[in-house]
Amino acid sequence: MRKFTNGGRMVCGLAILLATATIPTQALPAGQRAGAPVALALDRLEVVNRTATAARGEIRLNAAPDTGLAWIAGIARTEGCLSLEVRGSNEFGRSFVGIAFRGTDKDTYDVVYVRPFRFRSEDPALAAHGLQYMSMPDHPWPVLRERSPGVYESAIGSAPDPNDWVHLMVRFRGGRMQAFVNGAAAPQLDLPLLTQGTGGRAALWVGNNSSGAFRNLRDCS
Repeated sequence: MRKFTNGGRMVCGLAILLATATIPTQALPAGQRAGAPVALALDRLEVVNRTATAARGEIRLNAAPDTGLAWIAGIARTEGCLSLEVRGSNEFGRSFVGIAFRGTDKDTYDVVYVRPFRFRSEDPALAAHGLQYMSMPDHPWPVLRERSPGVYESAIGSAPDPNDWVHLMVRFRGGRMQAFVNGAAAPQLDLPLLTQGTGGRAALWVGNNSSGAFRNLRDCS
């Protein structure tokens, strides 16, 4: 296992690449591109407020207070499509895992993420919090939920195991954001972008007190 701590980009002697060719991915319906693999390696990540490790073809971010990001080298676009697999856990209030995009810095970005502990909630109102879109810093999830309940978050059809891998695909182009989960033909979220920001960075993302694992990043633009 290799480790990479926060505090900016550090060059490791040997890049540890995710073995995207050997790790199974969710099947995608016709019309959705699998996309070109994007190498995830410790020396290609700029980690903020977390420690990153690489093991068994995964990048992992540890749990810590506040948000954590791992900016990915080589991605710079304000419009496009990104897909990857994420894994959280069934820990109430401690598992928020996703991908940030259209980013400028640690405080300014859009993000789509999952709350695995809500996937199989018996209460439909809580299950409806399984998938979230927000834009920082002006549109955090509490503000969106208060102003527009049920608009910027959604349940996930055929609710997956909260401890298993989840495939996310995020399209952001033409002023809209679409989020697909586990190869669904229709997006779970299809919304106007919350901001007209000009940032183009992308990052692996975990929320407050959350850890997370990531693999099979692809550029499906």
